[in-house]
Amino acid sequence: MVALAARDAEPLLRFVALSEELGGEDPFTPEVLEELGKLVPADSVSYCEQDRVRQRVHHTVGRPGDEWGDGDVSVSCWDIAAEHPVCSWHNRGDFRALKLSDFLTLQQLRRTRIYALWFRPSGTERELDVAIPSPPWHTKTFLFERGPGRDFTERDRLMLDLLQPHFGRLWRAAQTRRRLQTAIAALESASELDPRGLIVLAPDGRIEFASPSARRLIGEHFGVAPEGELPRALAQWVESGSLTLTRRVAGCRLTVDRSGDALLLEEIR
Repeated sequence: MVALAARDAEPLLRFVALSEELGGEDPFTPEVLEELGKLVPADSVSYCEQDRVRQRVHHTVGRPGDEWGDGDVSVSCWDIAAEHPVCSWHNRGDFRALKLSDFLTLQQLRRTRIYALWFRPSGTERELDVAIPSPPWHTKTFLFERGPGRDFTERDRLMLDLLQPHFGRLWRAAQTRRRLQTAIAALESASELDPRGLIVLAPDGRIEFASPSARRLIGEHFGVAPEGELPRALAQWVESGSLTLTRRVAGCRLTVDRSGDALLLEEIR
């Protein structure tokens, strides 16, 4: 197994810190991809979210200055998806960083239909992809492409495999922020019966703000606590540092997501 070289450790940690700063409600911006391309050099770096069940593209973003997707490709990605060895392997539930050359030599690739329809028109001969573990109806994949020349290395693969858990955390944190913004926008018109609620914690862990619906949801799912305090079970979860908590009571499921000092509650009956 390839070990991370000492010279790669600092750039890797620097990217982790920088990606936290650059991301927001959209975790993988062109600027994040630009920094990622410094870790794994490629002619094109992109990120794509797809619904592979209904064959829809949810979201794509590319690195600034890349001409990704600007070739003379005349077919849809769905026309060749079943023939793409990396996509097919990720669809089986193995989301590790994988290269085209893991499955086909360059000579073999050049004899395939997918090369004639997809790779040759776009000028791609080398590809390395890594995916955030996801269901097929919402895949999340980073793509690194190169033209003729040197293939990606095991060092490149290792960098992406090490970053994969971080990518997942960034995506989930952004999702929580988006949900939090939605909840805050609805606070003025919220009623106690709303299925969503918001709690803002003070630095000492006490409740600084709780919407009426949040107070109701806490009482129904965790029980009564002294004024300004979280119920014991909820307080222990906050102290654990976990990002998501799920509780089921009388056929209802309550999800609590944490983003900084805010707790977003959502009940599904």
